Amino acid sequence: MPFHAVFFDMDGVLIDSFDAAAATMNDAARELGLPPIPSETLRAVFGQSSQGDVEMFFPGWSADAFDAFYSARFPDHFDLVRPMPGARSILDDLDARAILTAVVTNTPTSTLARTLLERVDVIPHALVTAGDVAHPKPAPDMIFRACQVLDVEPWDVLVVGDSQFDKQAAAAAGSAFAGVNGVGGNFTIEHLSGIHAILDGSYR
Repeated sequence: MPFHAVFFDMDGVLIDSFDAAAATMNDAARELGLPPIPSETLRAVFGQSSQGDVEMFFPGWSADAFDAFYSARFPDHFDLVRPMPGARSILDDLDARAILTAVVTNTPTSTLARTLLERVDVIPHALVTAGDVAHPKPAPDMIFRACQVLDVEPWDVLVVGDSQFDKQAAAAAGSAFAGVNGVGGNFTIEHLSGIHAILDGSYR
């Protein structure tokens, strides 16, 4: 089927920010006098909502307080952020095909997300973050909001993500889902370049 737009999760899909996020999370743990959080524990839930992070790692702290801390301290670790292989070229290729793109991310603020994307020169047509909607992923709110901004229908959108939160949001919105990094979906791709086969109808 033809797609009019491709929506991407940000962390782990277009940018590699895990090390920076883990460092920021452990800054928060130190701030609260809690023990360090193992990388493997963080990786298992990477991409969940701020509320999920608070409930799992920082009991007694509000999601708003955590978001404020995260947004203030994450820039200390910008040097750890890298673009994912093929991220820049896939956005350029989609632009050349006149296919719209958006980033839909559980990052707490558009200011932080936009700064991250600009630092690695990965610029979509639209950006929707957790701070822009009532409910973050796995709710479909971000997808619906990006559809409004770009004037497309959810069923004409391919969502690309690397977590169950992305997959569930796409399903709830009625969008097709392409999973990367071992996450299954309507399509499963090993590299962002696999999007071409989906769009061309040659995916196997």
